[in-house]
Amino acid sequence: MLLRLKNKDIPVLRERLTIEQGGRCKVCDVALGGDIRACLDHDHRTGAVRDVLCQNCNGIEGKIFNLGRRGGRGMTSMNFVKTIVAYWERHASSPRQEIHPKHRTPDEKRLARNAKARKRRAKK
Repeated sequence: MLLRLKNKDIPVLRERLTIEQGGRCKVCDVALGGDIRACLDHDHRTGAVRDVLCQNCNGIEGKIFNLGRRGGRGMTSMNFVKTIVAYWERHASSPRQEIHPKHRTPDEKRLARNAKARKRRAKK
């Protein structure tokens, strides 16, 4: 039987689930508490409570779901995300040899920052 929570029930359930989860976010495994705010995550389609996530993962999960729905072109969000992950894995294991012209290596970025800083200092 499904049980609709009241707002006053949220802190109690969030605390209970946090303890059951060992005080850690179910996605990134960061320790919850202090500056790391715990959020009671739920499925926005069904309303079903899932787990306790850190605020960062909770927000990102919602964004991924919405972007997956928007970009999936008829696929479910979950299938779209699975397809994207498979795409990343395929290209991580056998990358192409061509490098995009807008890509900058860390050294190129550092040199650009230094040149910009020199230009600012010279202007003063």
